[in-house]
Amino acid sequence: MVMKKYLKEKKIRLDLKDRKILYELDKDARQPASRIARKVGLSTDGVNYRIKKLLENKVIFKLMTLLDTAKLGFTTYKIFFRFQNTTSRMEKNIINFLKDHPNTQLVTTAEGMFDLNVNVLAGSAEELNTILNEFNNKFGKYIAERQVDIMVKSNFFFRDYFIGKSSIQYRKPMYFGSKPEPVKMDETNKKIITFLAKDARIPTVKIASGIGLSPDAIADRIRKLEKSGVIQNYVLFPNSEDIGYTWNYVMMRFSVADQERERTFFNFCRANQNVWFYSRMIGQWDVVINIETEEHETFKNIMTQIKREFSDIIKEYSILQISKTYKFNQYPMGNV
Repeated sequence: MVMKKYLKEKKIRLDLKDRKILYELDKDARQPASRIARKVGLSTDGVNYRIKKLLENKVIFKLMTLLDTAKLGFTTYKIFFRFQNTTSRMEKNIINFLKDHPNTQLVTTAEGMFDLNVNVLAGSAEELNTILNEFNNKFGKYIAERQVDIMVKSNFFFRDYFIGKSSIQYRKPMYFGSKPEPVKMDETNKKIITFLAKDARIPTVKIASGIGLSPDAIADRIRKLEKSGVIQNYVLFPNSEDIGYTWNYVMMRFSVADQERERTFFNFCRANQNVWFYSRMIGQWDVVINIETEEHETFKNIMTQIKREFSDIIKEYSILQISKTYKFNQYPMGNV
C-alpha cells in the first residue's frame, strides 16, 4: 500500500470527565445530556459543551445508530482488499469510490495482509455480484487479492477502557442477514433511520422538520422501530488514534466446532475491557474481534493470553491494524 499511516506526535488528552462522557455516549448515544450530567457530576450545559468540543476536536468520529439490517432485507458482507501496482492517487480514487457507494457501510484502510476493510450491504448474492463487478471493472487491475465473508451475528461490547474497568455487559447481538425477520418499512420510517444513521443525537424536532411530521409522531415511530428491533442501539464511534489508541482487527479461524469452548472464548472477550466487538462469520474467517489499546504491550499480552488459553480451538489468526476510518453508516442507501 502506497498511502502510509500518519502517526500523530501528540494525542488529545482526555480528563476523567471526558472519559465518563464518552463511556455514557457509548452506552446510549441518544440519552439526554441531563441524564449524562447526573452520572458524571456536571451540569447539563457542561456536558453539552464537552460533547461539542469532543466533536470539534474529532475525538468522536461519529455518534451512530446500530440497525439490524436483516430486518431491512439486507445481508452484510465483509470484504478485504489487497492492493497491487497502485499510486497514492489511485488508492484515493478507490477509497473515494467505496466511500461514496450507496451500499458500503464501513470503509477503512489497514496495515497487514490487507489494505482495505469494507462492509457492503446487499439484498441478495446477485446484488453483491453486481457491486463487485462494478468495482472490478473500474479497479480490478489494482487488486491483488480479495476475500469475502458473510457477517452472521455480531456483538458490540461497551468500551470499558474509557473508565478502566470491565463491566461484563454487552448489547444484544445483531443479525446481519442470517436471521431474516423482515419488518415492513414505509418511506417515512426509512427517512427516520437515515437521519439517525447519520447522527444518533439528532433532535427529534429536527427530524420532524425534515420529514414534515410532528415531533410526537416522530418520537412514537422511533419507539416502535426500537421495539421491533430495527433500531438496536445508539453508540459512540471514536477516532481511536486521535486519543492514543490503536485499533487492531483480529481475524480467526477455528480448528474445531466446539460450541462450549467458543462460548468460553466469547465470554473471555466480553470480560476484557479492550475488546469491543465480536462477530461470527462464514467464509475465510470464523470470527473477528476488535481490540483497542493505548500500549502495544497491552495488545501483545491479550493476544498471548488468547493463544495460551484457546490454542485448542484457534487454528489460525491474522491481525490488521486499522489506519483510518473513512465511512461508517449502518444505512448508507438512505436519502434525506
